Amino acid sequence: MSGKGNSTFRVEFVLIFIATFFWAVGHPVGRFLLDWLHPFQLGAANLGIGFTGVFVFVLISGRRKAYAAMSKKDVLLSLLLGVFGFFFYNICTFSALARIPASMNAVLVSTNVLFITVIAAFFLKEKLTGLKLFYILLATAGAVFVIFNNGFSFQGEADFIGSLFSILAALTFSVYTILGKKVLERNDPLLVTSLSLLSGAALLSLLTGLTTGFGTFLTLPLSAWLLIVLLGLGMIGIAYPIWFFCLKRVKASHISIFIYMVPVFAGILSYFILGETFSWRFYTGTALILLGIILIGRMDRKLT
Repeated sequence: MSGKGNSTFRVEFVLIFIATFFWAVGHPVGRFLLDWLHPFQLGAANLGIGFTGVFVFVLISGRRKAYAAMSKKDVLLSLLLGVFGFFFYNICTFSALARIPASMNAVLVSTNVLFITVIAAFFLKEKLTGLKLFYILLATAGAVFVIFNNGFSFQGEADFIGSLFSILAALTFSVYTILGKKVLERNDPLLVTSLSLLSGAALLSLLTGLTTGFGTFLTLPLSAWLLIVLLGLGMIGIAYPIWFFCLKRVKASHISIFIYMVPVFAGILSYFILGETFSWRFYTGTALILLGIILIGRMDRKLT
């Protein structure tokens, strides 16, 4: 392989590393911002800023005319996907962050890989072997350890409700992934994502306007505004274009392993930024979840 090829290969892996880092940063930063904002308000701001970032990238990259090439059916499906992948997902994940530590939320949300595997087996008729089922159960056991980090009881009600919101966030993102599989295959994934972001941002802004309103934003300090912009641009406006840029040049099976670093990064960042610490149950559960996800990923790569 030429030196040029090696250089490109390394650059793309550095870029995807940056994308996963931005996704991880979103958990502690989001948890911090919820001291000022309601989950609905933060979700609406996150999607609005994120959509702006992605749409600017679409314009700069010359993809704007490609919207016209999409069928009306795919445009409508893309907008519908935003209900699950961004509207419900942001409500659930920020509601979870308002109740549980950022590290815990990052780990539980990562179980979306398990939901995708199970849902795909039922609705897409993808093969679910006994070994893969064992890996799912292994990771599920890990999720139980994480949820009951403070002991196997329901005394920590806020933690339990927050954990349920995290699991729901993982489930909604899984539905988004499964429903969007065909649409993403037929069209530019970045265009589909931008349309999904548009509908998600519009719906969550409407919900926020009808419930909590946007008055809180007028009293926010400059530091909070900077973090809000960092959250929206980092998690969505920068990370998604990087992800799709790399997907065009490197096999998905080769870069998907980096996604497993999101809960690891989030845990490290939450320790230093928020001072989060946990019992042995959390670390045991995290290890089991990551192990199960990685083993499932290895099985899938062997089949492709």
